[in-house]
Amino acid sequence: LADKAKEIYILNRTVEKAKAIAEEVNGYAGRRVAAAYLPAVYRELPEKKYLAVQATNVGMYPAVEDTVMRDADFFSRIHTCYDLIYNPADTVFMQQVRRAGGRAYNGLKMLLYQGIIAFELWNNIEVLDAQAEWIYERLKESL
Repeated sequence: LADKAKEIYILNRTVEKAKAIAEEVNGYAGRRVAAAYLPAVYRELPEKKYLAVQATNVGMYPAVEDTVMRDADFFSRIHTCYDLIYNPADTVFMQQVRRAGGRAYNGLKMLLYQGIIAFELWNNIEVLDAQAEWIYERLKESL
């Protein structure tokens, strides 16, 4: 993502942490692509639709009613969100994005594929796509 993105805006309640994340992203990208901001600054960003990655644990079970943002205008600027949380499968953040007309996805597949990649490396075997899809369906049922 960082090597193809034109701009990445890191919003965090702690600007120091946002700056550290932005610098790490810039290091991976090999160029200045990420910048750090406090969440309220989103109003000053260019008016367009964004891909948003919600990478905190805010809204995770058991605090399922929590969300990092409640401002409807923020959500109207998101075309797609990826909330890394997988429990609950449908977070308040995701619901707010869909209410504003965007698409929303949770972190269950990321969790699954982290496990699959580790399993393949540790056991020197390949997990087939059909097996991964079967596991994914079982995981969704368990939530």
